[in-house]
Amino acid sequence: MTSLFINDQEVEVTPGTSILEACRQNEVDVPYFCYHPELSVAANCRMCLVEVEGWGKPAASCCTPVSEGMKVKTQTETLAKDREMMMEYLLIHHPLDCPVCDQGGSCKLQDYTVEHGASKGRYSEPKRAVINYELGPFVNTCMTRCIHCTRCVRFADEVAGTGDIGILNRSDHMTIAGIVEEALSSELSGNLPDICPVGALLDKPSHDVSRPWEMNRHDSTCTECPNGCAISIESRGDEVMRILPVDGSPEPWICDRGRYVYDAFRSDSRILEPKVRTDGELQSADWGDAFDRTIDLLKDKKVGIVFSSQWSVEGQLAISLMRDALFPDAKVAFDLHRRDMRPFAFEEGLAMTTSQIEAADQVVILGSDLRQRLPLLMQRLRKRGRAGKPVSRIGAMNYRTNMEISSEALIRPRDWAAVIARAMEQVSELGKTAAGFDAWLGSVSERHEAGKILADALISDSCALLVGEEIRSHEDAAALIHGLDLLMRACGHAEAGNDGRNLIPEGMNAQALSAVFADGRVSAGEIFAAATAGELDALILVGSDPIGDGLFPSAAKEALQKVPLVQIGSISGEMGEYAEVQLPAAAYSEIEGTFVNMEGRVRVATNPIKSLGQERPLWKVMMRLIQVMGGEVPVVSLDELRSEVCKRMSSLSDAWCATGQESALIAPVRNRDAAALPKARTDSFELDVVSRYSMYREGMWARASALLSEAGRINALDDVLVHPETLAAKGLSAGELQVTSFLGKQSYNIGVREDVAPGVLFVAKRGVAGDLSDVAAATVDGGAV
Repeated sequence: MTSLFINDQEVEVTPGTSILEACRQNEVDVPYFCYHPELSVAANCRMCLVEVEGWGKPAASCCTPVSEGMKVKTQTETLAKDREMMMEYLLIHHPLDCPVCDQGGSCKLQDYTVEHGASKGRYSEPKRAVINYELGPFVNTCMTRCIHCTRCVRFADEVAGTGDIGILNRSDHMTIAGIVEEALSSELSGNLPDICPVGALLDKPSHDVSRPWEMNRHDSTCTECPNGCAISIESRGDEVMRILPVDGSPEPWICDRGRYVYDAFRSDSRILEPKVRTDGELQSADWGDAFDRTIDLLKDKKVGIVFSSQWSVEGQLAISLMRDALFPDAKVAFDLHRRDMRPFAFEEGLAMTTSQIEAADQVVILGSDLRQRLPLLMQRLRKRGRAGKPVSRIGAMNYRTNMEISSEALIRPRDWAAVIARAMEQVSELGKTAAGFDAWLGSVSERHEAGKILADALISDSCALLVGEEIRSHEDAAALIHGLDLLMRACGHAEAGNDGRNLIPEGMNAQALSAVFADGRVSAGEIFAAATAGELDALILVGSDPIGDGLFPSAAKEALQKVPLVQIGSISGEMGEYAEVQLPAAAYSEIEGTFVNMEGRVRVATNPIKSLGQERPLWKVMMRLIQVMGGEVPVVSLDELRSEVCKRMSSLSDAWCATGQESALIAPVRNRDAAALPKARTDSFELDVVSRYSMYREGMWARASALLSEAGRINALDDVLVHPETLAAKGLSAGELQVTSFLGKQSYNIGVREDVAPGVLFVAKRGVAGDLSDVAAATVDGGAV
């Protein structure tokens, strides 16, 4: 540690720390505009000047490292004059519009003007005006207010990786410009208003609507992706005005999906009151009538239960208690993206924190579009790339990452076993092996050279394997994950303290779901098939949309035409067309609850916003359902429910009591005995089908959000994508073509891209070509149906 004196007070900081950061760590106030702890140092605002004993002039504290015995002064008469001068320069062209500026009340320029500025200005010449830029649906501009701190430029370059904001000209003609056609291309663009210290960049959806002092703030957890960010929901009355990241959380940013989904809270898709289908239409009903109809549909019937992983841990246990009390033999599914239900050698969840992944010697992404799937993890990898650390990738598409990938290979999903086998051979040549290698290798006849990329990464001291949706949703996923487990064990990356096995989960609470539903879990496709075959009498759907999401849309449609549906949830979506009864359950923003993110980090939501209608917390709906159907209600309060959670998950009990974030991590389940060997393909289709995950289109909440839907339109791709060679081999060209699969023949608009692996049919618009997600293989024949 380095010792120094700040205003005659001795402090210790890490060597290499800047003077400004040393002051921040020790709660010594130093004004600054251009500095941001997550961005590179620009040192262009000069507000953070300090005096260092023995130095002839003030130093910019943001770019000056500490040294042993350094004596720093942050408050002197000279510094006061310097700061007053800098404020005068910054305010020369700044408009006097604080009363109408959205930043008013939380503006650094406003605060520092009061604290460090002069009582009146001396500049009487005409002020300059600057052109505003259209940056898309999320960011509004008023560039005349810009003070050229360049935070936004550095954010676009270093965090977003898009570089779509830049500097034009210099000196008095300098401007910050958006170099875009329709919108910022970053999935993190909503953070720009947060990092702007003045009112130049503003949140467009809430522009001219509210002020900071009008807001109530609620701690909650974003459930829009497995990252499960800690968020602060700002509301005025019962209306959510904006969602912000929480200061001090592991991630300083949140993605646009989690930030702008809030308009779905008040959308027409919300289920705000009980409804019963009468004369072919869903009509409002009271709770009693809705439960009476539910009893008619479910009493003494065989049912299948499909629910979403986005519910709180308490809500999910309530679903389990309802099943045990009323339908003990019912099949349960909560994953719409998994075909192979055999036990995985390592179940869903990350063995490493995102900071540990960033610091690993090697990172290999296996079949995942991280920029769409997990934007904040992708940002971590960009940060890693800027530090010169390698990131490798293997998959069916060279997904856009806005960073340089050190090694990559395009493969078809049917090649995954050959890739793993080639890596096994290479590490075996180095004397690294594990029990089961020979049997696994013997079951695979082919070898793919992409395995060299995997093997080269595995021989490092630490390796983070990020196993994505292409493997997780594979028909032979258990065998592939067993092969990866063998590789990681052989190379020493499956040991306590050095476990690099990270299986990216479909949604939140993967660790809790594995503990609560391990004995009764089946594939959603199996439930839909049973309903279609007449083996079930009804379906209970709890906050899930198998038609709009996942791998079983056509199977779900067929099943819902055969059996009645009881829908419980917050969003109606397409499932409302099939529901006989709808029971409203409160949204994640409207409850007290516990969530577990992909790292195993526990988030506890408190101080919920007010419900808009008659919706109740899910656990209350489940307990009421047990009561009206004649069962014995197991819990009557949230505390009793949490006691039941602790009986099934002692690790969560420890996490609730933990004081530090790291001690609250829940490790994913490991199945040491899970061993599966690759199977031979049985179909003759020449193309492998891969479904794209779009952060603006996936999930009921995202589709109910007008803001995210607009972003989805701007970022839309063709319905289906293939490599040019795939069409050229058949003498076809892009356009309306016929696709043949187990579903029959269907016509789609097919585009071409060279970053799609040859032999892959890439479903880019699940909402348009969604039924194709139901199959793993197909062929393109040409011509309309």
